[in-house]
Amino acid sequence: MIPLRILPILLLLIGITLTACKRGPDTDVLEHELHTRLDTEFAPGVFRIHSFTRKGSAPSVTHDDAVYLYYDAELEFQRDYNLTAWRGLNLGTLAVVLGATPAGIEGYHPNNRQGDLLLVRGRLNYRKTEDGWLNITRMPEHEPPPVTPDTMEGSGPTSVLQSVRELLERNPGSHGKSRDGIIIEEFSESLKEIDLRFARLDGMLPFGTGWPAGTYSLFGAAFTPYATEHGLQVFDYSSEGSVENGLSLQQGYLDFALLQSDVVEVLYKGWVEASQLPQPDLRSMASLWPEALHIVTLEDRNIRSFSDLKGKRLAVGSPGSGTRFTARRVWAAAGYSLAYEERIRGMGLSASIAALESGEVDAVFVAGAIPDPALQSLAQRRDDVRFVPVDTATLNKLSSKHFAYYNTVIPERTYPGQTEPYPALGFAALLITSKRTRDEDVEKFLDLVVESADTLTHEFYRVGFISTKTSRLGISIPMHPGATHFYEKLREQNADAAAE
Repeated sequence: MIPLRILPILLLLIGITLTACKRGPDTDVLEHELHTRLDTEFAPGVFRIHSFTRKGSAPSVTHDDAVYLYYDAELEFQRDYNLTAWRGLNLGTLAVVLGATPAGIEGYHPNNRQGDLLLVRGRLNYRKTEDGWLNITRMPEHEPPPVTPDTMEGSGPTSVLQSVRELLERNPGSHGKSRDGIIIEEFSESLKEIDLRFARLDGMLPFGTGWPAGTYSLFGAAFTPYATEHGLQVFDYSSEGSVENGLSLQQGYLDFALLQSDVVEVLYKGWVEASQLPQPDLRSMASLWPEALHIVTLEDRNIRSFSDLKGKRLAVGSPGSGTRFTARRVWAAAGYSLAYEERIRGMGLSASIAALESGEVDAVFVAGAIPDPALQSLAQRRDDVRFVPVDTATLNKLSSKHFAYYNTVIPERTYPGQTEPYPALGFAALLITSKRTRDEDVEKFLDLVVESADTLTHEFYRVGFISTKTSRLGISIPMHPGATHFYEKLREQNADAAAE
């Protein structure tokens, strides 16, 4: 029995809860808003709302006049559509339009047909105005207060190492702009090397991915636990990107890695102009998903064309990244020299975007998947993001000269606020190994990549783009014997299945 003195408090809490649940516009308004967004921000005529249920609301933690409205919905395909196709609007764009994450969408696969249903758990944002509730597609995030580094305690190597790990967990994303930041940044790099050596000591197979929160890193974070659970001890090594991965493979520090197809091509053959010696031990395994070079600026920087970048402050990626390599390639093809440009900044993706927003740089080069998650986040919270197209002559020059490149178009609405198609330089994300890697390890790795598709797609939706039909696209270096045997075996299995 509830004591009488507690009853008024419970009634008050219930009243507050019910008020919160009713906060915001009515359900029919939310459903209409979702329908409008699907037709205008994704693509008209692809989906019909089969069912819509409002699940509740919550106040914004950063904006007093804003509220989050949560919903569940079933979307019915009105025509055949592939949300994991290499070209066209895909699941990444749809998730942003729905106010969901890719993991919050179920029912998609490469062969969705008319009448199929998607199950969606999403969120819409509204702000209270004098005229009522106004839908907002962009809700700027306030900068979190800087974290003050704690001191380390303990003596002895193991104790110090544990203190360093705890220090980095409490202070993520340092950019070395202060003494503490420099210390944390150097600790982070040293810890990566220590963990890599530990992995070798424990008999694991190091897998080079990329910057935290980037596409390569997200794939590694999803795949490596799956591989380990299924008998292949894989260690996820977060690197600076493609160039570092390729060199580390050649030197024997890694067994597997993700690289851009253009970086692979040049590392294998060498690049005289950049004093890059050939790396003949690299071997290919599979082409995973399409990528493109994005050049992003803000409206007030007055950059409308590629030629306007000359003399501007540019962030072109960290020294070991594929972004920096591709930026240099494009810059040279356009007749400029990136090496002698005084206003070039080398920094990782998160630091580059922060520098763009703070005014330290005028434009950012990003080589990434379509859509790139970091650029989606930027365009979602700002309405002044602009994409700078590479001129057609430069694109044609690169795609005709280099096997790894092709001209592509990023469709309108791929990113929030993108109203026009964006011509870009296309390439692919490749899975690469070394000729020293054992055949059985390569076969097992590929086997797990294919097997994991259904399981991991909802952890990282890019896995859904991986297909044996596209596994040879953009590859210009020899295939590892283990990979060759894997595809031969797969072809035989498919032939037997077709015969049956």
